[in-house]
Amino acid sequence: MAAPMLLNLPVGVGPLALNRIHDNIGARPVKRRVGRGVGSGRGRYCGRGMKGRKARAGNHGLLRHDGGQTTLQKGLPKMGAWRPKLEYAYINLWRIQEAVASGRLPVPEERPIDVRDLFNAKLVTLRQRHAGIQLLGRGHESYSTPLRLEVQMASQRAIEAVEKAGGSIETVYYSRLTLRSLLKPHRFEAAPVGKRHGAMRPRPALPPPKLMTRIYMSERHRGYLRQLQPGDVVRPQEHPAHVDLSVRQKPRYPGWAAADADAMASGRPYIKADGTRTASGEKAVVDAVGKAPSSRAIQTANPRRRDNRPYVPGERA
Repeated sequence: MAAPMLLNLPVGVGPLALNRIHDNIGARPVKRRVGRGVGSGRGRYCGRGMKGRKARAGNHGLLRHDGGQTTLQKGLPKMGAWRPKLEYAYINLWRIQEAVASGRLPVPEERPIDVRDLFNAKLVTLRQRHAGIQLLGRGHESYSTPLRLEVQMASQRAIEAVEKAGGSIETVYYSRLTLRSLLKPHRFEAAPVGKRHGAMRPRPALPPPKLMTRIYMSERHRGYLRQLQPGDVVRPQEHPAHVDLSVRQKPRYPGWAAADADAMASGRPYIKADGTRTASGEKAVVDAVGKAPSSRAIQTANPRRRDNRPYVPGERA
C-alpha cells in the first residue's frame, strides 16, 4: 500500500532540491599534488627550488628572524622579576580520617602526625618540587576524629574542622634539605666503609621573611612561630623537638660492634648509641663477671631501627 504512494510523490522540486545544491564555482579548489613528474608542473623540486633553508621541512623561525641583525626580543631589556612558586602536595580531611579508621595511618602518642607519617603511609607522593603538604577541607562536614596534625599549609576550613573535632593543627616550615632529612634519615646516617661518623643532619631552617610573617608567625594559619614578635631572633636550638633534626645518631659501618667491644675492653673512647663520644677518663660498662661485653651483646643491645626506616638494598646490618 505504501509503494504506490511513494511513486506518486513529485520528483522535480526545482533548483533548491537537495540533490542539486552545490558550492559556487571556485569555492573548493582542488589541491595540486606535487612531486608527480615534470609534466604536472610541480615535479622534481615541488616548487621549492634546489637546496637551501626554504627547501627543507620544518619551522624556520621566520617570525623571530630579523634579517641577520639583533632580534627584537634580544634588543629589549629584561623586565620584571621571576619568583619560583611554592608547590605543595595536598591531602583532604576525609582521606586522613579514612586512613586512621582503617589502621593505615598509625597515630603517635608523644608527637603530632607530621609529613613523614603521611609519606610512610603512602597517602601523599612528595617530589623534589614539593615544599611539603597542604591540608584541604574536603569532607569537613563528616570529620570527627580528634588528631594532632602538623602540615606546611592548611586552609581555613580544614583548621576549623580539626579544632571543632577536638584536635589541633600546626604549620611548620621545612626547607628542601631538612624535608629530605626528615623523610629519608638513612641518607644522612649512613657512614662510608672505614669511617665511624656519618653525615650530620641539617639544622632546622627558618622560612623566608615574607612566608614567615604571613604564615608561620600568624595565629590565623596556626604557625609554629606565632608566639614570636617581628624582630625576635630564633635560634636553631629553640625550634620544637620534633622539628630539630640535627641530632646525630650513631652510624652503622662494617665491624662496628667488634670495634666498640675492643675500645671498651681497652678503655679507649668510643661513640655511644646517641651519637656522643665517651670521655677519655670514662670507664667502660662491664658485666657481672668483670669483663667488657662481647660484640654480639653490643649488637643485640643496639639493633638497627627498622620500624620507621625503608628498606635499602645492599645495606648491612
